[in-house]
Amino acid sequence: MIRFKMIGVMLAGLYFGLLASAASAAPCLIFLHGKQTDTGTYSSWAAARNYWVNGSDDFVREATRNFATSYYVVGYNGTRPFWDPDAAGEAAAEIINATNGGADGGGNRCASSWSQGGSFWVIAHSMGGTVMDFILGNAQPSDPNFNLNGSYDVVAQRLGLVVSVGGAHRGSQGADAVCGDASSLCNFVASFIQDCDDATFWLRSSDDVQVRTFSNAPARNVYLTGGYEAIFGASACLTGEDDGVVQYASIFACGGNADASYNNSTVCGNSFKQEASGFINLDAAHENHSDERDASDADDRRQIPDGIWTCNGTSCAPDTVVASGMTTASFISSLY
Repeated sequence: MIRFKMIGVMLAGLYFGLLASAASAAPCLIFLHGKQTDTGTYSSWAAARNYWVNGSDDFVREATRNFATSYYVVGYNGTRPFWDPDAAGEAAAEIINATNGGADGGGNRCASSWSQGGSFWVIAHSMGGTVMDFILGNAQPSDPNFNLNGSYDVVAQRLGLVVSVGGAHRGSQGADAVCGDASSLCNFVASFIQDCDDATFWLRSSDDVQVRTFSNAPARNVYLTGGYEAIFGASACLTGEDDGVVQYASIFACGGNADASYNNSTVCGNSFKQEASGFINLDAAHENHSDERDASDADDRRQIPDGIWTCNGTSCAPDTVVASGMTTASFISSLY
């Protein structure tokens, strides 16, 4: 159950209310997972579905209000770079299949297809956010990699919006360490965690590999939320608040330095993003990178600059605790 900290704190309807009321039914939620160390989520739909599960906790179940809302789970090759045919190309193809009324690997379908007037939101975690940046930032003929390996323009036409959860929009300092680009100590520790595979290499915080270098502003709005529950050891290699894997400058798609130090009071507002438009702040949660995508930690949520929460009719002050006992999955379920 959602428990609000104070009377008068509520979600602002400005961003989502008009979208929800314009649709005849709740949007179909399309779930896009993050980076992987093997190809399991690409070869097995069950693995892609289990990405969102931790024991009895299930992000998809909570976000869909106990499956009352239709959904589709995408599986792509999370070991490949975000721009790869098996990553962005596969994700685009599956999103189009979902909007056509096709089933995912588990037989789940959107309640209404695009031709029937259905509406669609993508819920993207971690590298899934980077994949969507590339797709939506290359959906128009003037974009640098227009329709590189899929019908990105069709994806953009059919989606209502993206909710990015712990997205690696500006890369990860954790990936820097895995690939030997951080301090000696961080590089040493990260070498025991995983190898610098192709996906990790392209998720570093260096400008030469960042998705914004190869894309324009997204053709549909990307709404941003993420965690600030640090992970002991790992977070020592990240700057400012972080979820143990991705730093705030990246989660909230900030302009300027991808390694800038931010917290819940100072993280960039909507006017200082990696692109001139298309990225909008929601809030922050006391969750780590894993908690964000498996609904296993119902904890505090806090307002951030230009965030969605209002207190007594006006925007809550940044860093205000606006809800308690609320997972990101439940938060998403409250947005439609």
